[in-house]
Amino acid sequence: MAKITTKTLQQLTELLQSENLAYKKCCNYVNQCTDATLKEKLGRYADGHKARFEALYGVINGK
Repeated sequence: MAKITTKTLQQLTELLQSENLAYKKCCNYVNQCTDATLKEKLGRYADGHKARFEALYGVINGK
């Protein structure tokens, strides 16, 4: 695997933090939501953020 520069690692870390925050916000909105359709969509958004978080985490850890 190619070496990751400090700048790239910093950018990946920032993206990781953003995806984590977005995931937490979506989960919070799901818990507060009463509309079933909106709750389902927010859940899918949360799943997408979690998947991107895990993908970025894998890049950082070389997996």
